[in-house]
Amino acid sequence: MKIRLLPILLFGILFISLSSCLSKVTLEDDIIIQQNETKIQQYISAKKLTTQKGANGVYYTITKANPNGRIIALGDTVRLHYVISRLDDVKIDSSSIKKNQPFAFFNNGSNTNIFLKMLPYMREGEQATFILPSTLAGDSQAFPNLPANSPVRCDISYVKIYSEEATIDEYIAKNKINVTEKVELKSSTTGYTNYLRYIRVKDGAADVITGKVAKLKYTGRLLNGYVFDSNIGKTDSLNYTIGGNNQLVQGFATGVAKMKLGEKATFIFASGLGYGRTGSGNRVPAESTLIFDVEMVALKDK
Repeated sequence: MKIRLLPILLFGILFISLSSCLSKVTLEDDIIIQQNETKIQQYISAKKLTTQKGANGVYYTITKANPNGRIIALGDTVRLHYVISRLDDVKIDSSSIKKNQPFAFFNNGSNTNIFLKMLPYMREGEQATFILPSTLAGDSQAFPNLPANSPVRCDISYVKIYSEEATIDEYIAKNKINVTEKVELKSSTTGYTNYLRYIRVKDGAADVITGKVAKLKYTGRLLNGYVFDSNIGKTDSLNYTIGGNNQLVQGFATGVAKMKLGEKATFIFASGLGYGRTGSGNRVPAESTLIFDVEMVALKDK
């Protein structure tokens, strides 16, 4: 039996070549990491900084503490002031600090958001200095005024975290509202978990039936009391097909599905179950928590 040595030899040469290239890349990466570490340690020493090292490799020091401040969570909206500099003190980027226009973003958990590599180590209302190795700050990509593989400094002087869920809980506590049921829902628009607070105001007399059409009277308002929509005082009612494909916001539809004929209820839910981060026209701003007072006044066949 003849053994074809050429293909075997070629494969062996290719394997050795690839292994050599991969080893070289790994070695270069290790060198860059070590160079970053040396630069960072020299900088920390020269600036006489007292820092901690986070699990992801970022160095940080809290320059103004607020131990009671909130820690950022998935789904929060964050506003902050920052200055990013090279380690030779050349400023690269910053928020509009003089105009007091903080940079704002929605925490969707993106691993490309540089601030999400720092904010887990500080609380709302704190100020901090961070030193990031290049692996956390663009890696081998070059930016204007920032060569590739460069560590950077970021000073964060203001952090404001807005959580709709926390704001709703505060509103409910302040107004001494007794929540009948708190329903966990995955937002159909953001994919994040929100909660529908269902408050039964008046008991209903009969269960609803799938396929029946419910006639609803409702008022929609914001947390500040502003009424953005209502059919109270009008002759028409909102028709809702039980179990059907109704074009209603998720929180409203879920709440109605829990009602009985003759029941009155209030629904409170975050914008993820409502009009989201875009809002609805001029009447409902972006990221608006919604409150609906609803009565099921009739139930009929289609």
